[in-house]
Amino acid sequence: MKCGVCKGGTGRGYCGACVQDRMCQHEWLSNVVQERTAHVAQSGWTADRAQQLYEYQTRRLQARRARVAELKARIHEREQQIAAARKWYRELSELNKQNSAQQLENNTGLSTKQEAQEQSQATQGALERVETTATALRADRLVLASALCTVVGLRTVETDVFAGVDERARLFGLPWPGIDDWRKFPADYINACVSHSVHVFSVLAHYLHLQTPFAVVKRGSRLFIRPSWRQVDVREAALSIDDDRASFVVGLGMLFYNIAFMCHRQGVRVPVEQVADAVENMRLAVLAQAEPENTARMRLPFALDIYTVVQEVMRMYTDPAHPDADSELRSRVHDELRRLHLCDDAVDSVDYEDDNWAII
Repeated sequence: MKCGVCKGGTGRGYCGACVQDRMCQHEWLSNVVQERTAHVAQSGWTADRAQQLYEYQTRRLQARRARVAELKARIHEREQQIAAARKWYRELSELNKQNSAQQLENNTGLSTKQEAQEQSQATQGALERVETTATALRADRLVLASALCTVVGLRTVETDVFAGVDERARLFGLPWPGIDDWRKFPADYINACVSHSVHVFSVLAHYLHLQTPFAVVKRGSRLFIRPSWRQVDVREAALSIDDDRASFVVGLGMLFYNIAFMCHRQGVRVPVEQVADAVENMRLAVLAQAEPENTARMRLPFALDIYTVVQEVMRMYTDPAHPDADSELRSRVHDELRRLHLCDDAVDSVDYEDDNWAII
């Protein structure tokens, strides 16, 4: 009430100011009631949400507790299994020790004759297995070597497509030079033949698992050969006729010696006069893979020496019309052999009839 008249009246009527005041109070109270009602509703929703979250977290906690209990049970079961396995292992160990002791006692009681028979049978079985493996390996090597011969044209004269032209063995289509052709053919042709033979021989030696006395080394586009047993002061001989003639003669002799050694390991005997026929010798070595009777000849000693091979190569470059030049070449070849440590360093004579040449 704003006025004192209405405040002290009988209450039957009010003035306009008091009525206006009453209406404002009523409006304010209505707003307050609405705000409180909204706050009460919001509080109820928050309480319901909190209850839902509490129930959700409670369910998750219960599920985790159940999972932990399950894992504990599984761990306990595995521990029991491990304990049982350890016990079983200890029992087996004890039983094995007892059986070993019993077996040792039984073996001690065996006679010497029975032991010898058992060892002989075991050795015979091992030899049979080794022989079977060697036979299978020999067949596989034969397949590889035969395939290589087909690729490079290393065939017999009867099956060669050039058989009607001449009777020379061929490698990659090139006729192999004869004894009298090495001095006459061009250097490029000789180098091509030697390079082809080196490549084919290297692959064959790899297929046959052969350790050769002389090792071929490639430096750029040039081929060299050296003794494979020397590790200190290693010298090399050329496999190209463009280099020093004496070095080429010695290198060619070392290559022919390698091929003859491969033939020996295959059970093929190469005569000295046939040592320069490298293509035919490689062909015979490949064909010998399929002949089991060559096994006995493989055990024979290799009687060929490097001096004999070099002397045979010297004959290919001997010109009867110029004996002085031949003598000079022999001297240079002798010096080359001394440099490669293939003959006695104390020998000063060029006489090839001495006994100071190394036998490989």
